[in-house]
Amino acid sequence: MSDATLDLLVVLLPFLLALVSMLLTLEPLSQQSQRQKWKWRVGLTVFGVVVSVMTYWQQARQRSKAVGDVRGLQEQILLQERDSEQRADDLKKQFNAFVAESLRQKRSPAVIPKSPSAEEIANELDKRLSVRLQPSNPLAEKPPVQPVVTRPAQVSAPVDRPIIQPCRDDHLNECSEEQLLENLKPLLASILAISDEYSVETKKLDDIKSGKMDWLRILASTGGDKDSKWLKAFERARRQASERFRDCCAQRALTYHKELLQRDHKRLDEAGLYEWVQNLLEPINSKQWKKARDDGANVGRVYFDLDFFRIDLDYVVAVRHIGH
Repeated sequence: MSDATLDLLVVLLPFLLALVSMLLTLEPLSQQSQRQKWKWRVGLTVFGVVVSVMTYWQQARQRSKAVGDVRGLQEQILLQERDSEQRADDLKKQFNAFVAESLRQKRSPAVIPKSPSAEEIANELDKRLSVRLQPSNPLAEKPPVQPVVTRPAQVSAPVDRPIIQPCRDDHLNECSEEQLLENLKPLLASILAISDEYSVETKKLDDIKSGKMDWLRILASTGGDKDSKWLKAFERARRQASERFRDCCAQRALTYHKELLQRDHKRLDEAGLYEWVQNLLEPINSKQWKKARDDGANVGRVYFDLDFFRIDLDYVVAVRHIGH
């Protein structure tokens, strides 16, 4: 049955029920036999049940259609997330290759051979001709042998090395680039683990295909269509990623982003992304926290942003070591 036909019946049947009830009032039931009375009662009851079932059926179909539309939109968002993640990963690989090539050139600069000038060629010819024209003298005295004088070894004075202070998250401005780089690596590893788990959970959604509704499950209010199941799994994956990120890494990510941005003024500030991180740190059940919890895909964006900072910092440290 089409949706248009069902909608029409849901509108007309209650009107027919009211019309039949009105006609019955024209002839009082007291003038009818007991058997006729029960026929009308049963008929009206069955008619009302049929109308109620059709009304519920119409509402269920409309809900299912709405859920299917929402799933289609969320699937497009998920595909865009995967595409953005792939492009960011490709860009990071290209940037890594560029940094490696730049460091290789700095370690082994190309030496271009210089052609000798005309004057240098003439001097070299004069030297070789003068050696050939000199007569050999076997009786020439050998130069006296100079005595070897052994000098006492000089003992260098001890050099005081500066004491390296440990790098703390609450005093990142006092950390060197090397210390900041070493502390950033485990943080990135933790964020990447959460992002990878989110990717695994969302890829499992590909196995949930769209299908017909299970009416028994719908009547039991347990969700009978696969689109609802897909949406619930997608929402669960996002919220789990956000909650894990909040518990382990959100505050440190904010702290390191602020410090790295101060050291690298050329980098673009992802203000909106870290506003999401700040909202995620708001008290649980607050309005900001509830809204931020549903955007678990931002965990991957935080990872890529901090990882590009890590590549820049790694390059600075490597160039400094080459200079020394």
